[in-house]
Amino acid sequence: ASYFRYFNGRPYTDSLCYLTITQEAKKSRLFSYDSKKWRDFLVKIYKVRDLLRDSGVQVKFLNKAEASEYVDRYFAMNFKDRTVSMTNVKADDETVSMGDKRCKVYSLVDVDCAALPSLIRPYTNIEVNNTEMPVDLVSVVDNIPNAETVVYNQIIFLPSQKRELALLDKKKNRHASIPNPSNQMAVEDIKQVQDVIARESKLLVYTHFNMVVGVPADTDLQKCTNHLENAFGRMGIHISKRAYNQLELFVSSFPGNCYSLNEEYDRFLTLSDAAVCLMYKERVQHSEETPLKVYYTDRQGVPVAIDITGKEGKNKLTDNSNFFCLGPSGSGKSFHMNSVVRQLHEQGTDVVMVDTGNSYEGLCEYFGGKYISYTEERPITMNPFRINREEMNVEKTGFLKNLVLLIWKGTQGTVTKTEDRLIEHVITEYYDAYFNGFESFTPQQREDLRKSLVIDDRNSSEKRHESERERAARIEGIIDEIEGRRKELKVEELSFNSFYEYSVQRIPDICEENRITGIDLSTYRYMMKDFYLGGNHEKTLNENMDSSLFDETFVVFEIDSIKDDPLLFPLVTLIIMDVF
Repeated sequence: ASYFRYFNGRPYTDSLCYLTITQEAKKSRLFSYDSKKWRDFLVKIYKVRDLLRDSGVQVKFLNKAEASEYVDRYFAMNFKDRTVSMTNVKADDETVSMGDKRCKVYSLVDVDCAALPSLIRPYTNIEVNNTEMPVDLVSVVDNIPNAETVVYNQIIFLPSQKRELALLDKKKNRHASIPNPSNQMAVEDIKQVQDVIARESKLLVYTHFNMVVGVPADTDLQKCTNHLENAFGRMGIHISKRAYNQLELFVSSFPGNCYSLNEEYDRFLTLSDAAVCLMYKERVQHSEETPLKVYYTDRQGVPVAIDITGKEGKNKLTDNSNFFCLGPSGSGKSFHMNSVVRQLHEQGTDVVMVDTGNSYEGLCEYFGGKYISYTEERPITMNPFRINREEMNVEKTGFLKNLVLLIWKGTQGTVTKTEDRLIEHVITEYYDAYFNGFESFTPQQREDLRKSLVIDDRNSSEKRHESERERAARIEGIIDEIEGRRKELKVEELSFNSFYEYSVQRIPDICEENRITGIDLSTYRYMMKDFYLGGNHEKTLNENMDSSLFDETFVVFEIDSIKDDPLLFPLVTLIIMDVF
């Protein structure tokens, strides 16, 4: 609540976009009704609506009352107050005044001196915290000083292409007839435009862009003029300084009245792409419809609820809830994550965090959560080997295999395919011995073992002088010996200790049974012993985790003290993730 109190009453610029589509009527038939033309016009309008909706732009038609209100609001230059009152309008060369408000119309293109850059982009870059960020080319219209209302009129006429191309050709020939440098440049420009139209099927359009800026009556309009001249000057656009026809421009910009704009000096011929670049494409960011709200602020400092997972809101962007918070030191990663975690917890999400640097101690205390710090006296302990029969699956075996290989080989060591398969084999047999016990080989297992021993015997360089019966008896004796050794291996309880005891006896047997060589068993025993009874980390993988943690809704594991330990750090994070 205090978060919203902080923002309450903050002024911000809202943005509304009205798209008015008109159809030119012949002047003589201006007041006559033609049902066929009206039907054709409606078809076109519905096409536009469908096209916008297919592109993800939300649009709706104005009803009679809304259209009437829109016209009234334009006339009063008031899009803010709930009720709009009309007052007298007074116009002079510089401004149009109505009641306690003064307006000035700034035309973006002066056709007497078309000072537009030869190359125009749909966006420009602004610098935020030493990082370039793209914004709309004309985004300057939403932060004009002292302005209460800004109406940015973007008028595009679609003329007959055939007629315009013929006029363009005529104009080119006229320039070519007097060969001086400026005419030569004009000819080249026209040729370039004709080339683009022919190659890329672009449209020739007439455009008119103007801004009606409304300020309180006692405000200096020169500040607005200076701001706009500077802002557009940086883009290479020099706005018209001689818009003396203020009333004419104001009236011509009325919704649906664009055809009254003077063809001689208020319409500018250009390509459709360039016209679209000069359109205003920014919008006010609104909160997402999502049950999982995390509040940010937009560029104006207004709170906006975002679904950072991208999958809980009305618009599903992904089905993967991972996200990555990246930034240099001191940029506010922890501050941001504190805010995210607080809001997630307040919405009923269970939170488990693994942290280095005590960034969440205050938040954990505030929520009355469980804060667990790793120390040598009290290490974070858990027993990843203790699972029930239902939990035994490929994922679990894979996790335990990675855990054992991490202890044996470290983070930098290379693991061969044989070693990987060997550890998986031992883990499977370890759980089989615990859950099912081992009494004897099945007939199938005996047969498989017999076949492999016969093949090994045949390929052996040692020559024996014995009959088939003697060899069969000797092989059966070997199988009985293997079976006896396996029967002696018992697993009474599940823990790292019992796995260590089982594996150091069972691995040599597996290697012998399968004629595997090159396995460094002494290194295996030495590295694993550190986590075994009497080792430095004997408690880490043998003592069960505090089961009361499973009832906590906010748990933080602080492992700052081992963040530089190349073995313990990955190991502890791995088992914390597994347990949860």
